[in-house]
This record gives sequence, structure tokens and C-alpha cells, in this order.
Amino acid sequence: MKSLEERFWPKVNIRGPDECWSWMAGKMSEGYGVITKGRYDEGKRRAHRVAWELTHGPIPDDLHVCHHCDNPGCVNPAHLFLGTDAENMADSVRKGRSARGERNKHAKLTREQVMLIREEHAQGNITHMELATKFDVTFGNIGFIIRGETWRHI
Repeated sequence: MKSLEERFWPKVNIRGPDECWSWMAGKMSEGYGVITKGRYDEGKRRAHRVAWELTHGPIPDDLHVCHHCDNPGCVNPAHLFLGTDAENMADSVRKGRSARGERNKHAKLTREQVMLIREEHAQGNITHMELATKFDVTFGNIGFIIRGETWRHI
């Protein structure tokens, strides 16, 4: 059986040193490349993490492999850097990739609904449970919205 490195690099469209190197094999729904660890039953690994390890060595357990280029399918080691969870999230926010409100694919409410929830709560004639039922969300979500823990940008 070929080594991981022998299987990895032929699946990469290697271009110029400053260009993205596209992963040409299987990808996750988020666009990250994946490669099997060895035998199929040993699981899969994200291709950009493998690119880092093949180039720079092991990744410390508490760090992410992040992309300068914001292209999840890129495996060019020059486009990758290590960062903590907080640094990865800050990078996402700085680059405008953090999906807030309706742009979040998991959002159940619209901006208008959130404003209506806050307005109805401020009037004081409806309970959290009634709001939750009316807008088909959980009681806890209503509390988060009212306290500004979620949908802070509104």
C-alpha cells in the first residue's frame, strides 16, 4: 500500500507558489478536501491538515489549521497557518465569514421576527413560552434573543 504522502500529492493541482492548490479528490459539503488515513475503515482526514503535517510536521492538539486564502479546498502549505480556536474565530469575523442572523444556515428566524419578539416582550403582555410557540422556537431561544445573547447585531 502506498504511503499517505504518495497518495496525497497526486490529488493536488499544484500551481504557482502564491496560488491556491486545489484538492482534486473527495470533498466535504463545506468544501474541505478529505482523504482516507490508510485503509477505508481507518477513517478520513481533512486534506489541508494533511498538507500541513506533510510539510511542517504534527499539529498540536489545541490548534486548528487555518487558511489565509479562505478557500477550504486549498492545500497550498504557504496558504495555511496554525491558530487557536479563538484566533480561528477572530480570523473568520475579520474576513466577514461569520454568518450572523439570517445568513447563518441554521437560523430559524428572520430579522423582522426577532424585532417583533423583542417588541412584543417589551410591551409585557406575552410570556416567553407564548412567544416560543408563536415563532416555533424554544423557550430558551426566546430568552437568548430578549437578553441580546443572540441576534446582538440587531
